[in-house]
Amino acid sequence: MRLVIIGFACGILVTILGLVVIHPMLVFRQTIPVPPPVELPAISQQQADRLFYRLPPTVFSDVKFPKGVLEQDELLRRSVPPFKITTTFYNSAFQEVQQADNPGRYGAVVRIKFDGGIETRRFITLYRLPFSFGWRWPKFPLTTQLPSELANPAVLKTQQSDIGETIKKDFLGSIWINSDLAILLAGLSETSPQDPPAVARTSVSARDADWWDELRQRIGLNWSYPYLADLPAGYEADPNKKWPLILFLHGLGECGTDLQQVRSQGLAKLMGAGKQLPAFVISPQCPLPPRGWWETRTLVHFLDEISVKYRVDPDRIYVTGLSMGGFGTWSLALSIPDKLAAVAPICGGGDPPDAARLVHLPVWAFHGQQDSTVPVAMTTDMIAAIRKAGGHPHITIYPDLNHNSWTRAYDTEALYTWLLAQKRGQPEVKVPGIPTP
Repeated sequence: MRLVIIGFACGILVTILGLVVIHPMLVFRQTIPVPPPVELPAISQQQADRLFYRLPPTVFSDVKFPKGVLEQDELLRRSVPPFKITTTFYNSAFQEVQQADNPGRYGAVVRIKFDGGIETRRFITLYRLPFSFGWRWPKFPLTTQLPSELANPAVLKTQQSDIGETIKKDFLGSIWINSDLAILLAGLSETSPQDPPAVARTSVSARDADWWDELRQRIGLNWSYPYLADLPAGYEADPNKKWPLILFLHGLGECGTDLQQVRSQGLAKLMGAGKQLPAFVISPQCPLPPRGWWETRTLVHFLDEISVKYRVDPDRIYVTGLSMGGFGTWSLALSIPDKLAAVAPICGGGDPPDAARLVHLPVWAFHGQQDSTVPVAMTTDMIAAIRKAGGHPHITIYPDLNHNSWTRAYDTEALYTWLLAQKRGQPEVKVPGIPTP
């Protein structure tokens, strides 16, 4: 009897334990909701273009190419759609290679492709040294003469060692971050001792840009600018007539992917408001960084494309631009002066040592005397250099204006009369309202 009672009590105890402990666990497990699969947010083209990818060191001495590094790679893989990175290497002769067999210039085309179709590319210059070099503890001296405004001249003279070490650290450290030193060494290796001193158009950076432009053309990665096209009235009436072309280059504030943003300033704004000119007005849009500056070679190709697509008079092609577009206007004029009829840069700057190339090209430049963004000297120095070389450019300085000198300049009707009167290769045609050279 006692055993029956004990067994009965144990049964009750087990039942209670089951109800109190085990059953809630089962219920708890049954009621846990299954989390939905994590859907990673999409990445925009602008975000993809801003990813920081590098190939350190960009200057090396081995036959093996450096391995790439995508900044914050692990974080990206947890926060953006899956992506794949592929890198193709090319030698200085534009041939695809697997290793750096010879010293000299190389280029890496890096493709980062995300699920969903977004894709971005990087074009990275590399340089293989002809010898082994100890980057961590280099023993050669590196000095420079800093301007006296930075410190007491006597201190600058006595502290050359510290100055040199700091410059050397930054100079050599760049190989782990960017291609600056690789571009310099590649350009120097391709320069002959008989070559004249470089100007901006022939600098090591220009050589590098030329090399990449040629490679992109060869492998089908060339690209162009989107643009607004304002056609002249009567364009469709005569299919055989050719028309003048005015290329308008906007400033930094209009870079992006929304073409209508170009309408916010300058000549494109006036054309959007109904201004009529007996010419094409073509207004391309520059993208955001890393390509957020007018590329001269791309502009040259762009002009060729426009000239094929529309009936453009090749003897009446004009370029004008404001701020960043003013720099682009000067640069394009220095690059292809024989293809243009006249230029009108506004609050930009050029390369005075190269100004002799513009002696025979009609120029009318504008700037605000009070400009605190682009110093007025960047225009006056160019004008002085052209005049010294024998040219007769025009210049208008607005004493009361700061950076925005383009509104008043583009409201000047004489500007359009003067532009459209010029023809490529012909003596300048003077019109009323232009300043005396």
